[in-house]
Amino acid sequence: MTDASLTRRLARAGFEALARLDGATNVSHLYPDEANAVLAYHAVGEPAGYGNISTDRFRRDLDYITEHFTVGDLPAVLDSYGGKRVALTFDDAYDDFYENVLPLLREYNVPATLFVPVEFVGGCPDDYAYRFARSPIDHESFNDPSLFDGETVRGPSMMSWDRLNEVAADPLVTVGTHTRTHPDLGRIHDRETLEYEIVGARDVLEERLGVDVDRFCYPYGRYSGEAVSVVEESHRLAVTSQHGVLIDIEAADRYRLPRVRAHKEEQYVRWDLSGLRWELTELVS
Repeated sequence: MTDASLTRRLARAGFEALARLDGATNVSHLYPDEANAVLAYHAVGEPAGYGNISTDRFRRDLDYITEHFTVGDLPAVLDSYGGKRVALTFDDAYDDFYENVLPLLREYNVPATLFVPVEFVGGCPDDYAYRFARSPIDHESFNDPSLFDGETVRGPSMMSWDRLNEVAADPLVTVGTHTRTHPDLGRIHDRETLEYEIVGARDVLEERLGVDVDRFCYPYGRYSGEAVSVVEESHRLAVTSQHGVLIDIEAADRYRLPRVRAHKEEQYVRWDLSGLRWELTELVS
């Protein structure tokens, strides 16, 4: 084992111990925390899978964040006044957002952003189902559906246009763009393709839902410089899968906003939400 590997393992063990300590003592709440944060959710329901949490768990999350922070709409995390703000985001427009999430948003009266891959609304196309079961990191030709031709992948249950229209009409929910077909934007440099996936998806959402769409989410958190450029020209802000919070809000890149992964164990999510956790990370890095 190299010295660097040993250092990373020791740091990880130390942060896990601190997360457990914070879960037992809430010590992070004694620390002045102005680091706004964005929580990244996927599915909220019972089935197992990456990014999934139970409905009961989501309720506990809401209990915690509404007690300790101000839950605001996504652009509010770029404001540096009025205490710590936390925004809720949901990727992929699964049916369980309509069934499980929306009722709880209404019960707690908190806003959220739902990022929609438009070609999956109404059902997951067989040719693209693999994009919810495979990682682009493992496949150089990930954007080519023929690579996965013949592979049986059960697509997730996606929201219908009727349900999405109802969701978009709710004042607590803002719809954002998540491309047309959920590709790996890190491997796309062609301007025409990027505009089709990014701007075209936005235009479909605006036309079908009758709303303005100005926020974007990079599928898998991956992007090329060209992709960011197209997003900058067509949207107001964008979120990534980069793990973190906004410690220096004035210096934040509004087109590469980090998020906290909400599907981790509760004690780790709560620790990850604290500015103290990330300032300690900077000290040891």
